[in-house]
Amino acid sequence: MAVFYKISLEGGESTDLTLNLGALSELSKRDKPVVDRYFYFYKRLQKKDADFNELEMGEILYIAYRAAHCKQDSTECMDLQGFLNVLTDDREELGRVFSQLFGVAQEKKQASPMPSNGRHQKRRGR
Repeated sequence: MAVFYKISLEGGESTDLTLNLGALSELSKRDKPVVDRYFYFYKRLQKKDADFNELEMGEILYIAYRAAHCKQDSTECMDLQGFLNVLTDDREELGRVFSQLFGVAQEKKQASPMPSNGRHQKRRGR
């Protein structure tokens, strides 16, 4: 069963996204280069310290949009530029949905790590 995630579009609308393998397989039958691009990004994600810029993240979200919506042919779906034009500008939402699609936790940076007891430890040996 495919898992769908929502992402905001302009005008207060939202759309479903999925990277379910069954949906990607169906999309591959109709538009193999799009799915090949997904696997290119997926391989990069597997590398340590993988990094994606916002346009690449947008393209991956577009592939997930195509997998969720383009059941018959590509004419029923927006093209990449059209999708990027209506995609939310909320960078936090983009990052959250991107992370959900790949099942990776977003890391939050802490300015000063604290021990679990909530107190700073004194340095020894000075």
